[in-house]
Amino acid sequence: MISLAWLQFKYSWKIWLFSLPVFIVCAFVINICLTNFFNFTNSSLVNADMAINTQLFFVPIIFGGIMIPIVLRNTVKEILNGLQKQNNVQIILGMTPEYLAILTGVELSIASLLGSICGSILSIPFAQIFYNFLVSTQGTQEFPVMSIKFSVQAFLMTSILIMFITIYSGYISSRRTFYKIQKNIENINIKNKDRYYLLKILLLLALNISIMIAFFSLLPEKLGVNSFGVLSVLLIFLEIMFISVLINTCGKLILFFFSKLFNILSNRFKFPLINFATYSINEHFDVFKKIYIPIAIISIFVSGFSSLLVDLPDGGDAGTRTSNMVVFLSAPLLIVLANTICMMWLLQEKETFEIQQLFVVGLRPLDIFLKKEFEILIYSFTTLILSLVCNFVLSLMFVRITQLFSTTMVWINIWLPSLLLSLVIFILMTIVAGTKVINTKWDILQFSIDTER
Repeated sequence: MISLAWLQFKYSWKIWLFSLPVFIVCAFVINICLTNFFNFTNSSLVNADMAINTQLFFVPIIFGGIMIPIVLRNTVKEILNGLQKQNNVQIILGMTPEYLAILTGVELSIASLLGSICGSILSIPFAQIFYNFLVSTQGTQEFPVMSIKFSVQAFLMTSILIMFITIYSGYISSRRTFYKIQKNIENINIKNKDRYYLLKILLLLALNISIMIAFFSLLPEKLGVNSFGVLSVLLIFLEIMFISVLINTCGKLILFFFSKLFNILSNRFKFPLINFATYSINEHFDVFKKIYIPIAIISIFVSGFSSLLVDLPDGGDAGTRTSNMVVFLSAPLLIVLANTICMMWLLQEKETFEIQQLFVVGLRPLDIFLKKEFEILIYSFTTLILSLVCNFVLSLMFVRITQLFSTTMVWINIWLPSLLLSLVIFILMTIVAGTKVINTKWDILQFSIDTER
């Protein structure tokens, strides 16, 4: 099996290497934390009181470990789409979905090993920088000044941890896909519509509403402000999780709603390219789900956790709050950014044929670029509105807390991340679209025939 996985990896190595940014970033974060942990625990400068601070080294690993399966699900699905013909042939020849899923996990683990090595090497100089940051923000009483050296233990544990998560995530994410391929080949009718879709949305709405009711009820007064302060942190964390799952579940409906609005405007003011863009959006929802929804979710995480660490009392001084924000948010931000890069690489491979097709039917390169730009505008606008609405819900919870503790709400922590991330993804995708159009070969109508001499 391993030899077959290696042969298939070598044959389709370009597609598998598109997943490298995720593994490089994961290894980068995890190796920095583990290198600091082993250097910290083995240092003679660390006493028993300081040893409790090792928990700060594991928070990014925990959050990174949560994000890896989430982002790998989309990555694996897109890779399998690129290998669809190969997978179909293997299933026709009798390979079972379980066997192919294991092969996918092994092939993905090969890419993860390469990414882990690259990420671990890149992290070596940054481990010292991260530790110096903790010293400057937490103080020398918590983290003594010392030199951070390369750790073989950290390197091995990083590679093993990422490979274990990768094999498991690759198997789970691909197994269902292979079963669907098998059923399609066997001409078994499949209902693409999720029968429990509406029930999922109603359940998630009920959970979010229940948390909001708890905040605006008399529960804080009954429990007492101090007791509710601990409970409020848990409730806000749950609200961030539930609202993220909700927008991931109903993101398609929200996108189609805004797409319909732009379609109405384009018909009213006679903008055929916008109308064309809305049509393409309805045909390619996966772009929004795999690139833009993670951006919306990470903006909610950044807004929620930044307010959680800044607005709530007893969060420590400014240095402690700053270091906590970096520790909590750095891993999810970096991993989502790496996932965005992976998805852009994988999805843009499909766009070459589409762009050339549009050129054949009469669109100029400028028209094709404008059409792509309108698509990006609708995607980014939907992402911005979606994240702002969700952050507004979170802001109501923080207003309630700050009133109870007689503090002031820092509104910039709620609104600024959504605005900045939406602007960044708009600029980044615009650059990608422009580069794709510029690099397209427009001489596709000039066919040349090679003859043997």
